[in-house]
Amino acid sequence: MRRRFFLIAVWCALLYLGANPSSSREGAEGLDGVVWTAIIPDAFPRYVYTWHLLADGSYREDGRNAATGATIQATLSGQWSVDGPRMILRQRGLSYVFDGVVLGGLYAGTLYFSGRAISRFCAARGESAPQSCGEKPGVALLGEPAPRSSLIGSD
Repeated sequence: MRRRFFLIAVWCALLYLGANPSSSREGAEGLDGVVWTAIIPDAFPRYVYTWHLLADGSYREDGRNAATGATIQATLSGQWSVDGPRMILRQRGLSYVFDGVVLGGLYAGTLYFSGRAISRFCAARGESAPQSCGEKPGVALLGEPAPRSSLIGSD
């Protein structure tokens, strides 16, 4: 029942956003300089990632161990784009694509690797990571899965 309520709430929010469209440019300008802190519970459950979105459409990603705070990777980079409530982050040089929906201070969706869904993810605006992305493991699909053509060519 709780899961059904959550899905209905997300559906209503998406309908509301669809009824009040903003251009991709307006959405992108509103996200410039924003920091998102993410967890990827199915694929990388022990780590927290921070994305710094920049005005030129690029982003930087840092990762750390959630328990110790130790750095787990060199800073990665990529490109981000917005189309209404949908935001996509594509890592440069790697085949990871984050495809999700921004609802207020939350960004949630599916992480793809080489075009295959591998995990759900969620991120909160700011420096603090969300506690969880939901109760059950699996891939989060908010609406229709991303077309394969949007997942190819992460460079």
